[in-house]
Amino acid sequence: ETQPDAAGGDTLTLWGHLSRANPHWKILAQRPQALVAFRGAHSYLSPSVYPDVQRVPTWNYVAVHCHVQVELVDDPEDKDSLLKCLIGEHEPAYAEQWRGLDADYTRKMLAAIVGMRMRVLRWDCKLKLNQHRTESVDAMRAAYQAHAELGDDNAAELLQWMERLNMRQAG
Repeated sequence: ETQPDAAGGDTLTLWGHLSRANPHWKILAQRPQALVAFRGAHSYLSPSVYPDVQRVPTWNYVAVHCHVQVELVDDPEDKDSLLKCLIGEHEPAYAEQWRGLDADYTRKMLAAIVGMRMRVLRWDCKLKLNQHRTESVDAMRAAYQAHAELGDDNAAELLQWMERLNMRQAG
């Protein structure tokens, strides 16, 4: 979710919840700043794809790290609202079922979780696609293309990132 901030920009807020049995929420209550990591496409790259033999294997990837300020949500009505928003975002068809559940059941389920609103203070994106190996871009693209054709979704996505970054096209 994004909301306007005091400076006229937007503040990104991540929402989620933890099981009350998970001790992480107690740590977040004491130390509410945290790092949330999102891993995107990733794939092994064999040294055999390079035109020269003096190479080592590597792992290419896309990742985002969000430094956040955590606000724990424990009020049952606030948690229910948070869950309804999450359900609406991730599984809208389930929203009606959630609303139709027995009140005692939903109270027990809400008591079993701790909600979180995480205001993003800073985020960093890391794209490791061997961009420094310009002499090998064609070989990397060919390797990822071959893997993508075999159904490797990560390889296909890494190819898309290479194109977005305008890395030299094969051919």
